[in-house]
Amino acid sequence: MEPDPNDLRDPYKPDAEEGELPDLECAICFCQFNNIFNTPKVLECKHTFCLECLARMNVKSAQPNTIQCPLCRAYTPLPDLGLPKLANDSTVLSYLPSAMQHVYSIRFNRNKGKLQVKRVPSSAPVLTHTINQSLDVVNPAGEERASARERSVLNTVLRSPLCKAFLMSAVAIMMVIIIIAIIILKVGPT
Repeated sequence: MEPDPNDLRDPYKPDAEEGELPDLECAICFCQFNNIFNTPKVLECKHTFCLECLARMNVKSAQPNTIQCPLCRAYTPLPDLGLPKLANDSTVLSYLPSAMQHVYSIRFNRNKGKLQVKRVPSSAPVLTHTINQSLDVVNPAGEERASARERSVLNTVLRSPLCKAFLMSAVAIMMVIIIIAIIILKVGPT
């Protein structure tokens, strides 16, 4: 079926009346939304992105009092108290686990490029000791953390016996192929 050219719906946002689930990850960083630094913030154009990505965009922007949507390029003026006070996407939050229903109070210092947890709510789950209290959105420390996480996962996978057996088999096969290639080159065509 051909798409209707007169259909003005946003292809990036599912229709609520169709009963589809909202996208539970940020369209910029592809991280799952949460109630801390990846809180789903909705812009005036109704597109939703995580607070961290919006903060990164705002730090680099020449217009500190507005944020431009990366999908439709519409501008959203920022609230007087700053970026963290943008409206949360309550639909997305409602699909998060119950422990993530309460959003943490976050402060954004644009000059320093930092997001900070202002206070941990008393209703927060027991896991609050694992929450990072601040996030540098200017320096790629978050990227270093992600790459460290990826290295950790890679190391775990590489240590598994099945993976070691596969790697050893692959190396043995490559060695056989190289030896055959050397023999063929030495002997030459007959």
